[in-house]
Amino acid sequence: MAAYEEETTRPRMLNLLIGVTLMTIVIALWYLLDYYYLRESTRDVTWYPPAQGCVLLEGGCHANLGIDSSLAFALQETRDGEDTLTFEVRVHGRAPQSVTVQFIGRDMNVQSRRLSLQSQGGGLFVGQGTLGLCSAHVDAWRAQVVVLSDHGLKGSWFDFDSQELGGPSAGRGDKRCL
Repeated sequence: MAAYEEETTRPRMLNLLIGVTLMTIVIALWYLLDYYYLRESTRDVTWYPPAQGCVLLEGGCHANLGIDSSLAFALQETRDGEDTLTFEVRVHGRAPQSVTVQFIGRDMNVQSRRLSLQSQGGGLFVGQGTLGLCSAHVDAWRAQVVVLSDHGLKGSWFDFDSQELGGPSAGRGDKRCL
């Protein structure tokens, strides 16, 4: 019975590649941990994409804000003769301190004022108003929702077309302040 006691050493290049691979994995894990759990910035917003297939004007949309929290955003037009819009944000999994919404023209460099929503308790924030730009020539809009919580600023964006607001009279000929 022959016993093999021959030692074959790994090539130096293989040892180097193993070391680089392990370092890359550690850096990637640190980045993910920082992005989802440790980032508590009150200066920079951590952006999360909205759920796929969402149509904002058909009942609202939602987005995950990291692994253990989410927000739902709904935009509805009230029938009060002034074409007032109602904004509703529900935050799950965080203790939100404030919620703001800003509307930005997607096709043009057009921004409106930020609207601060009022807390209704239980993670629900509601606000009303018209979009403040008087730019009926802009149809494509993006609503940016930002939540300030104990874990910093986290937000998502939701796209919609103003032509879909208010039926056939809305859109480019509409004189509301969008």
